[in-house]
Amino acid sequence: MKIGIISDIHSNLESLQSAIKFLEKNKIDKILICGDIIGYGPDPNECINLVLESADIILKGNHEDGILRKDYSRFKKYARITLEWTAKEIEEKIEQIEKWGEKKEIEDLFFVHGSITDPYYKYIFNIMAAKEEFKKLEKRICFVGHTHIPVIFRKNIETENIEKIQVDFSGKIEIEIEENFKYIINVGSVGFPRDGLPFSCVSIYDTSKKIFKLDRIEYEIEKTIKKILEKGLPSKICSFLKGL
Repeated sequence: MKIGIISDIHSNLESLQSAIKFLEKNKIDKILICGDIIGYGPDPNECINLVLESADIILKGNHEDGILRKDYSRFKKYARITLEWTAKEIEEKIEQIEKWGEKKEIEDLFFVHGSITDPYYKYIFNIMAAKEEFKKLEKRICFVGHTHIPVIFRKNIETENIEKIQVDFSGKIEIEIEENFKYIINVGSVGFPRDGLPFSCVSIYDTSKKIFKLDRIEYEIEKTIKKILEKGLPSKICSFLKGL
């Protein structure tokens, strides 16, 4: 089975459309989204509609959680501003968002937005944070998003040594899952990457071949930027999208 895994779309319709087309071209059996369909970008309703149409499994992220609880206290300035705007835009979609799950297990895989110990708000940036998660990881692989930065942590089951596998300058990843390791894989962000590369992150995991790939996909970024400005959202978001 080939699973397409994407996360952190953040209301960026153009990037989401490109990601879905890429996955369809690669004949994916199942599409799973690790949360944060909304927030930051200009097209929350359109992105919700597209994931409902295209994805097999949709998980909530911290942005969905914030809107459902109407609590933006844990968000920084630009996230809070755009969430307050988004909440007004998607009032009719709230009941649908409430139905999305918090986590998902498929065979030896675990999917969640932030982390096992805190599904919505914990960031796994370093080995110390990953160590706490590996203690709770019962499956072979845990797929997450939230940081918007693709990275892989792996733990040797015998030695318990944990290492961080760096992504090269292209931002792409391809690894074979080895039997004597457990993995925490961050699939990055479709619509709001934070590693300086202005391209969507799109991942595929082949459960038969045990191979994980993450590609970087171009999209109509200037079209997204134009809509951000037209809708009066913070112009700083445009800089983030460009990787500045």
